[in-house]
Amino acid sequence: MRFILLICFLQFSILNILFSQTININSITWSRQSSGDNGYTLDGSSRMAGSRVKLLDANNFGASGTYSKTILIYDGYGTTGSLTQIASLPVNNIFFFGSFIKNDASTQQFTSTEIDSVYNWSKRGGKLIIATAPNGFGYDLSILNSKWGFHDSLKTPSYLSPTTDGNNTDIFNGPFGTVFYATQGGTLQGYFDVIPVNSKVFATDPNTGNPTLFMDCTTLDLIAADIDVYTDLGGITAGSAITNMQDIFWANTITFMDKLQPLPIIADTTNTLSLNSTYNDYQWYNNGNPVSTSNNLAVTQNGTYYVEVTVNGGCKVFSDSIVIDNFCEGTLYLPNTFSPNNDGENDVLKIYYDNMSCIKTFALTIYDRFGEKVFETADANFNWDGTYQQRMLNTQVFAYSLHVEFTDKTLSDKKGNITLVH
Repeated sequence: MRFILLICFLQFSILNILFSQTININSITWSRQSSGDNGYTLDGSSRMAGSRVKLLDANNFGASGTYSKTILIYDGYGTTGSLTQIASLPVNNIFFFGSFIKNDASTQQFTSTEIDSVYNWSKRGGKLIIATAPNGFGYDLSILNSKWGFHDSLKTPSYLSPTTDGNNTDIFNGPFGTVFYATQGGTLQGYFDVIPVNSKVFATDPNTGNPTLFMDCTTLDLIAADIDVYTDLGGITAGSAITNMQDIFWANTITFMDKLQPLPIIADTTNTLSLNSTYNDYQWYNNGNPVSTSNNLAVTQNGTYYVEVTVNGGCKVFSDSIVIDNFCEGTLYLPNTFSPNNDGENDVLKIYYDNMSCIKTFALTIYDRFGEKVFETADANFNWDGTYQQRMLNTQVFAYSLHVEFTDKTLSDKKGNITLVH
């Protein structure tokens, strides 16, 4: 039996290793627009042919390649409505949107429901690359703008010149080399004149200063102003070899998206909060107040916790919140006087605490002035009426010893005096 379990464990471990060493890229197939220049998808017959073979070459992406992960490409979503299936994709996949001529008679049009599905998948952590173009070239930008909120304008020629934030990413300084600039191509080059407020600009057009490549920090999607930065019109070479800066830019982009961290998810292990990945910076909050900048958080009090992390590229992302309510908070109070005279006020001695269920063990002992034990209990819900051996004790001062262990493993030890008054 142990041998069988060992084999199963090894198989599971090998599958985990193989899976973790694979980059899955999904792309809309060229059949979505079967006529015209169907070269703006990863399976198109032109334009991106060199881009595809570079990704599939083991010298570039493979166990012994420049980036030690193998790429698998899945082409699909070729008909109107089919893109809603993206909802079933794992969120660690990369999705390359591609581009299509919306007015071509053969184009299977994109619907608002499809774009909603893409957006919602991305919001859950899916890794999306959108490559657009000015003047509505490709899918209907009004549908995309309703979600991502960008707009671009014509400018020829136009470039992707890295910003400081861009130079700090693998896109411009990655495993395949350094990119000083990337070029757009064709006649529909441009720049963004509107981008989401919560964005990181990775590149601008040096002639206008306007963004040409940015990351939407709400969705962590990478959005380029022209599809041709990834095609032969922008300078991607034919064949599998990576020979120029445009090739480097393309390969580095895929590397960047693969290394982009997932959305932060908090796990609670015995009141230690940890995350599902390693991030660049951390800021933990309890009830809206900053409490720590460590990667893990040792919780010491109740509250609503969440964390803001910084991912590759500089975007800051908030996790969902987690409520911690297992700490025993409040003050345990034992009165120092009581009067068992049946007047309805302080007739019995008892303890007061906000959450009695938080008390795990309890021990109270009371002594008279001669050191004789007159009362003892292990019940935190006790009521002592001042009697000993079935007779009422006289007015006097008693000494007590109290030991409490709480369910959160904290302790309380107290000693003091209690006055009985008639």
